This record gives sequence, C-alpha cells and structure tokens, in this order.
Amino acid sequence: MTSEEKVSEVISVFKCEKDPDIENFLKEKAAIYERKAKSRTYLVFDEEAMLAGEFKLLAYFAIAMQTLKIPEGTSPSQIRRLEGLYSRKGDGMITEIPAFLIGQLGKNSLYADKITGDAVMDYAISVIFRVQELIGGRVVFVECQDKTRLIDFYSRNGFRVFRQDPEDKLIQMVRLLK
Repeated sequence: MTSEEKVSEVISVFKCEKDPDIENFLKEKAAIYERKAKSRTYLVFDEEAMLAGEFKLLAYFAIAMQTLKIPEGTSPSQIRRLEGLYSRKGDGMITEIPAFLIGQLGKNSLYADKITGDAVMDYAISVIFRVQELIGGRVVFVECQDKTRLIDFYSRNGFRVFRQDPEDKLIQMVRLLK
C-alpha cells in the first residue's frame, strides 16, 4: 500500500457529526488544495495508538495565506493595529492585509473524547508561529457560522469578532500574533 493510499484509508473513516462541511473538506477537497498549493492540511493522530501501529485520526486543521478584507468605515486605529504600521496607502485607507487563515478545524467524532478543540487550535497556532518566524505576519483569522458555541470557542482561543461577511454571512474573527 502506498503512503497516499494509507492516508486515504485513514481519512475515509473521519466523521464530524457536528458539521458535515468539516468532514466533506477533508474527504473531498483537502488533497486538491494540497496539490494546488492553496492550503496545507495537518492531521492530528493519537500518539499512543501510533506506537501500537494504529492510525487513529483524532482531528485536523487546514491553514492558508489569505487576504483579510477591511470593510469601509473601519477606524484608522483599528486598521493600524491589524496592519502594524499604517492605516493609509496612497490616497486612501488600506482595504486588505495579508493574513493566515485557519480554513478548517475539526475533530473526529469517533474519538471526540481523546482531544479537545482547544488542543487542536493550539496545534494550528503553533504551526502558524513557525511560519511567522520565517516570513513574518501579524494576523490570523477564522470564518465561522454565526453560532454562539463557535464564537465562544474562538473567543476563548484569543480571537475577536471582526465583521460579518455580507455575502456568505460568515463571522470573521481575528487574532493578532505576538
């Protein structure tokens, strides 16, 4: 069995009962995004099981570079806080900044008791910090449905509500990197 076949086998048993989109991304899109260099998907395994030769996929997350759009009417001080130095570019206000996007983050329902969402987030942020050391960057953001449990989860992990996307209605939350 090739390594790609083994990965496909392990991914095939991933279940996310809370959000089918999380499961669908991993099974249908993650490999495509990898090949096209749109994002990187990281798999989180049960280390004890691996020592016994089993591959128990506990969770995963996907990270990408993305543009964070700054909506009209955002205060210059808020733009400067996000951007780091400036609020203006040329004759106008800055309307977008480069940022890290945690595009997907999910736990496997089959092993939900083996890992917390906070631990998965810690793994994601640690990868972003390693990349930040190499290329810089100040902001990481997520987009989530307008659900209290999701907003509370991301808030607990250092994110703040930034805006609601007018097109897809997703809540964008940002976190400044230190």
